Amino acid sequence: MRSLLTITAVVLACSAAPARADWLIAPFFGFTFKGETSLLDLENGATKVHWNFGGSATLIGRGPLGVEGIFLYVPHFFESDQASALNSSLTYALMGNVVLATPLKWNEYGLRPYVSGGLGLMHASQQPLIANTFPLNENFLGYNVGGGAVGFLTDRTGLRFDLRYYNSLTQSEGAPSFGAPRLRYWTASVGVVLKY
Repeated sequence: MRSLLTITAVVLACSAAPARADWLIAPFFGFTFKGETSLLDLENGATKVHWNFGGSATLIGRGPLGVEGIFLYVPHFFESDQASALNSSLTYALMGNVVLATPLKWNEYGLRPYVSGGLGLMHASQQPLIANTFPLNENFLGYNVGGGAVGFLTDRTGLRFDLRYYNSLTQSEGAPSFGAPRLRYWTASVGVVLKY
């Protein structure tokens, strides 16, 4: 009985002071490049460099493991500067990731490298100039892997640098494509980090 009470006391003492975790909110902007798709790309725009924006919300403590949600939006993804076959086009991704970072004790809130990856939604759409001529509006299950570093300038604000690869996993029935529908691209971004 005494051993049980001792073990219970130790467990309660440990749980009374849980490791502190921080929310890191990071709006970002950057570029999408090295795009590749088998979807009908009327302007061959997927291979071009496009700007992007989005945001991430990361929950991570002093240890190496954390979780994050990330949203990426790429306007004009299927458009090029020379052609004019489209009214509009875009892609976006919404992913849930596992994060592996260096332990906080290594350098406190200095530069903290990380890698992350996970699964989620990838969406692609385009609207041709001629209505109802090969429109595209497709969702895919996809994954992302990437990494970078977060560095703090003050106690609450810093910068996040990120390089990431996105790739579709599932095939969409009826999507106008050459072969199995697929979508993939790289992104590089920088963002402001707000710590809560």
